Amino acid sequence: MSKTAIITDTDASLPADIAAANDIHLVPITIHFGDETYLTDKDINDEQLFNRVDQEGVLPTTSAPSPGAFVEAFQAAFDNGADGIICINVSSEISATYAAAMNAREMFPTKDISVIDSKSLSLGQGF
Repeated sequence: MSKTAIITDTDASLPADIAAANDIHLVPITIHFGDETYLTDKDINDEQLFNRVDQEGVLPTTSAPSPGAFVEAFQAAFDNGADGIICINVSSEISATYAAAMNAREMFPTKDISVIDSKSLSLGQGF
C-alpha cells in the first residue's frame, strides 16, 4: 500500500493538533517585526501574532520558506516511508512560497511530488 505525505506551509493556519492528527507536515513561513524574526509555529503562533498586531498596531512583513526548507520537508517525508507527496501552498499571487516548493521539487526528479497553488490563504488554504 502506498503512502502519500501531505505538506503545507504555515500560512494554512492549521492548529498544531489538527495538523498532527491528520499527519500534515507544516513548513514555517517567517514573520518580521522590524529587526525581530520569527518562524511560525516554532517561535510565534497565530494567537501571539494577532495579539502583537493588536497591541502595537503594526502589521509584520513575511518571507516565504526557502526551497531548502521544502527540500528538508520532502526528504523527511520520503525518509518516513512516503511514496509520494502532495504539497499545498499559499496563493502564488501573494507569496513566493509556491515557487520555493516548485524549486524544491526539482531536487527529486524521480519522485512523485505534486505542488499545488491553493489560490487561497489562511484557513481557506487549510481547508
